[in-house]
Amino acid sequence: MIEAIAQYIAKDLDQVDAHIDSILESDTALVREVGQYVRTNGGKRLRPMLAILSSRAFGYTGNDHTKVAASLELVHTATLLHDDVIDKAPLRRGKPTVNAKWGDDVAILIADYLYSNAFNLAMQSLSPQVLAIICQVTAKMCEGELFQIEKRNDLLTREDYLRIVRKKTAYLFSACTALGSVLGKANEIETAQMSNYGLNFGIAFQITDDTLDLVGSDSVVGKEHWTDIRNGKQTLPLIHAFTSAEPADREDLINCWNNGRDTERIMGHIKKYRGIEYALGEARSFATTAKEQLASLKPSRAVEMFHQLSDYVIQRSS
Repeated sequence: MIEAIAQYIAKDLDQVDAHIDSILESDTALVREVGQYVRTNGGKRLRPMLAILSSRAFGYTGNDHTKVAASLELVHTATLLHDDVIDKAPLRRGKPTVNAKWGDDVAILIADYLYSNAFNLAMQSLSPQVLAIICQVTAKMCEGELFQIEKRNDLLTREDYLRIVRKKTAYLFSACTALGSVLGKANEIETAQMSNYGLNFGIAFQITDDTLDLVGSDSVVGKEHWTDIRNGKQTLPLIHAFTSAEPADREDLINCWNNGRDTERIMGHIKKYRGIEYALGEARSFATTAKEQLASLKPSRAVEMFHQLSDYVIQRSS
């Protein structure tokens, strides 16, 4: 699915890459070195894809969509760099993180460099609304990280988890789909629908991603199995087990969580109370809500791909 979309918008994605490469062509050698390392360890470019597809769904024919898509990818990359510093993460996608390889100071400064260039690139798209949306979503992502830090010694509720997911992940997806429609001069209702599509898609994506950490193979997940449990990250399958467990099991689960985190025992409780099934059911519900936002849009290849992406996000865990 991702490969099919990449082929459909290949020229646009090449231009996105060119924008990012030009930003990393600094006269400072360390910027070039670290920037190239980050680029070679990149992901699927899903966020730029969403922005470009959204602009195509509304018939956009200009060139600013690739600048907007590049700025959104830069914001995403910068956020990952900051997250790795906060989490003291040694690996990302199986390779040493920037903070592990060059130190926290370099990781933070490179992230800030990417943020500032993302805002500058967004300004070149002409519409002040574009920059405003990107600034707003960046603030929400910071709020999500701070809320997660605030709650790190507490047992999270479903509502806590979804608040973190919305702010740290889903609002950026929402910005991608909304900004594409803005460039395509969609009306307010259509832009709201695309924004809601991205939000619900983003929630489904993150729930599935978190669940894959528990059930997916290392090659699919891109990190060592059960990393989230070992790092103390509470995701929806675990939260459901905390909430649903009988008193004795809940006491054992909490004790295990607070004292060494025996992954086998924790997974035993998650399986007993069907935490995986519960989380994937929630992801399917959000993915369905995302697809519902597309109902009134004019049929097109781009809109059909949005439907397929909603299915893809769920099928990753099967």
